[in-house]
Amino acid sequence: MSGDLCGALWNHEAKGSMTEGGHVAGHSHSYDYGGSSGSGCLVFLLAISAVLGYFIVSSDPTDGLDYASGDAPVEMKRALCYSDSGPCPPPGFKWTVPASGVIRTRFEREDIHDRTKLRGWFRLDARLFIEEQQEVRDCPAVVDWSLLVDGKAIAQGTVTAGSGDHEVTGTPPRDARFMRLTARRTDSLPCRGTFQWISAGLD
Repeated sequence: MSGDLCGALWNHEAKGSMTEGGHVAGHSHSYDYGGSSGSGCLVFLLAISAVLGYFIVSSDPTDGLDYASGDAPVEMKRALCYSDSGPCPPPGFKWTVPASGVIRTRFEREDIHDRTKLRGWFRLDARLFIEEQQEVRDCPAVVDWSLLVDGKAIAQGTVTAGSGDHEVTGTPPRDARFMRLTARRTDSLPCRGTFQWISAGLD
């Protein structure tokens, strides 16, 4: 594939400048598709692919929301993946919530007029390390969450590890630029949880 494209590029550049017998402007030239020009073309194509990959991998993981302050989440960015390697990991945010812990994160809306409805799913993954057996087991931790504007909840719910995702719905006021997420562990289990906002954003 790259060889065909490189050959096409070479033909495009050489067209109109070569005379019969391989001479250009009175000078003798020899052209080798497998030589340095072909290698240079391949390097060029690889560089273009790397640039495109960079923009895809480093793109904003959410639409309509930016982290502003508080407990900083880890951004789950869009990533390059192929159909034979399993489903592509979704973008979003994630936080580590320790036993009896709470996270408070303030978000800023990118556009308070165009995007008005919350979207995505909250997910909780929790694992408990059993020292005696030296193994990790699923831990049914529970988190109560709420999204607040000016201290008032516009969306709230409860998510339990292992019980599936919880859809995020709600509509922040049009003039509200900031929104706070609060997620609190309500169980007494001695395990850490990973609280995730999958496909976080506004539509």
